[in-house]
Amino acid sequence: MDIFKFFKRTKIEEWELLLLKKVITNLPKQYLILVRQLDDGLIRRVLRDASDIPGYVSFGFNFDVYKKYYNENKKSYKLTSIKVYDNLTSTFLDYAIYVSSGVIIGYLFEGDKKSKIDFTRINASGFRTEIIGESDYNRIADMLNEEEKTTLNSSDVYSVYVNNKEYFHIKDLEDGDFIGIDNKKLVYKITHDPLEVILLNQTIVDVFKQRLR
Repeated sequence: MDIFKFFKRTKIEEWELLLLKKVITNLPKQYLILVRQLDDGLIRRVLRDASDIPGYVSFGFNFDVYKKYYNENKKSYKLTSIKVYDNLTSTFLDYAIYVSSGVIIGYLFEGDKKSKIDFTRINASGFRTEIIGESDYNRIADMLNEEEKTTLNSSDVYSVYVNNKEYFHIKDLEDGDFIGIDNKKLVYKITHDPLEVILLNQTIVDVFKQRLR
């Protein structure tokens, strides 16, 4: 993957924001907090191609809003089996929303900006909530001690490749930056503006004891 493409930033488009809100309002009331996050101005930009999952779009945040809703004790999940009607192809397209630590972090859409979305035809009757991140956590679990296992939220652990090296995301920082570890359990701060992978003289437990910043 081209790392500069990984961190490409663009403004969120009106149709993206509208579709997010329309989909969420078709879900049970417990998910309406995600609309409040959007109305509060959570999303600063979208990050396209930030995953090996085709069609996935992740968000860069206004960090003051992010901190308001962030809860590290909440597991990450995705809302799937949602269908959105496209007038261009006369078909329902798959749509999913991703949430991590209580914050909406991205979406997955089978269509694109060329789709002619019918915002009145959203079918969320069969939606499912799927916990994510467990498999990547299991890949590193054997090298963690008990304190580290207690400290980490397993659903926040996922694999990311930067400059052809694999890191495991363990903690979000501001605006898309994050803390990651490698397969030797070394801890890094990974930033995108400028692009840097900074080795930290800290342990996994150390970085979680610090204030989120």
